[in-house]
Amino acid sequence: MEWRSVRKEAFGTIMKTDIVCEIVHTDADDTRALICLEEVFGMFRDFGQRYSRFVADNELWQMNMSESIAVSEELFDMLRRSKGYYERTGGLFDPSILPVMEASGYTGAYGGYVTETKDDFSQVMLDAATRTVTKPKGLMIDLGGIGKGFAIDKAVRFLSEHFENFMVDAGGDIAVRGVNAKEGYPYWAIDIEHPQRADESVALLLLRDAAVATSGRNRRHWTHQGRERHHIIDPSTRESAASDLLSVTVIAPHATKADVFAKTLFIAGKKKGMAMSEILNIPAVFVDKDGIATHNHYMETYVWKP
Repeated sequence: MEWRSVRKEAFGTIMKTDIVCEIVHTDADDTRALICLEEVFGMFRDFGQRYSRFVADNELWQMNMSESIAVSEELFDMLRRSKGYYERTGGLFDPSILPVMEASGYTGAYGGYVTETKDDFSQVMLDAATRTVTKPKGLMIDLGGIGKGFAIDKAVRFLSEHFENFMVDAGGDIAVRGVNAKEGYPYWAIDIEHPQRADESVALLLLRDAAVATSGRNRRHWTHQGRERHHIIDPSTRESAASDLLSVTVIAPHATKADVFAKTLFIAGKKKGMAMSEILNIPAVFVDKDGIATHNHYMETYVWKP
């Protein structure tokens, strides 16, 4: 059997990030692979339009402008999962940070509609019977902490119906299924770039049926009112996280979990983040402010050793 691959890329035009998808398949599946790739990229475009805080009057906007509203099954699922992660992380994962993002200069579509509030995600009430979301009027939600992972998992579910071996990458958050059979590998090799030195690797990870996500201050950063800012907000300070880390990389069975915990461990900082990763059995790599990489023992299984 001859293996080949088909790959599609979009740089910065969907969800304000780079999307790459590769399917490894046999000759007979070439046309089907191309069709599926088009479908996946359509899914990412639709997801961005519906839930981006940079798009006015989409479903996220309508919910943020309301105190009580019935939402789609998909949005309700994201909020339900967010509720679980909020509780599991002791509030370190808190999507109700949209006002902070806007006030910090990372502006979206909300402009003068946003006012700073002390409300947090604990005040979001979810009624599963009616899919109704109830919250204080000033509380506004940004799905950036969970959305990429959720969208990747959606794409993975679709592709899994058609293929065994593929990779989906959205802005460096990656899910793989099966193996890279075209290269003859019994895994997918994922290189984690150093946050300070683009020509240097933090680790080469060998993954199969898993997801990996990286969060760091180098991903999105800017200067606002003379201060350096980045997009990972510490809910306890309502500011860009003053972490002693440059980046955190996390492996999980699914991209949603990897996405959430990469950000959570980054906010927690090196000491607390390392302890949290051990308690929660999360494979993680930490790069501290001096550029030194350390991984916990759960990550040992996945790191390639020359």
